Amino acid sequence: MRPADGSFLARLRVAGLVAAHAATYAATVAVLVGTGAAVIGIATGGGFARVKVLLFLAGLAMMAYATARLWPRSPSDLESDGFDGVTVDGRSIPKVPDRTRFQRFVRSLPPSRWLPPAPPTKRVTPAGKLFVASVLVLLASYLLEAQFGIV
Repeated sequence: MRPADGSFLARLRVAGLVAAHAATYAATVAVLVGTGAAVIGIATGGGFARVKVLLFLAGLAMMAYATARLWPRSPSDLESDGFDGVTVDGRSIPKVPDRTRFQRFVRSLPPSRWLPPAPPTKRVTPAGKLFVASVLVLLASYLLEAQFGIV
């Protein structure tokens, strides 16, 4: 049974925010990698067959890198939540700020632009978002072969 106090709706709202921000990041990375693969594949004379191979190799490399970044370094990594300090209003501050130039760019894209940020303790790590992006890049490579018949 769902609690009647609205906590289910609050958790659902946070999960939606987290998913929207992660999907925006992953889609942006996948589009940039796909565009780069298309430019390189066509410019080198390989056509869409080379684009498909480049997408596969890029997706595989991204997935390997993201998996290595997600892997815990020590047992203490499994116990800590990755947050050191506490702000005045009681929220945690991440050890490493999640604010690179690329992340600010993605944050300015819709739908992330229109949504409030997710709570810091609930956000998907950059490595997690990169893993989702690698799945999208591999999916694009698969679709080029299976749906469009590019061999």
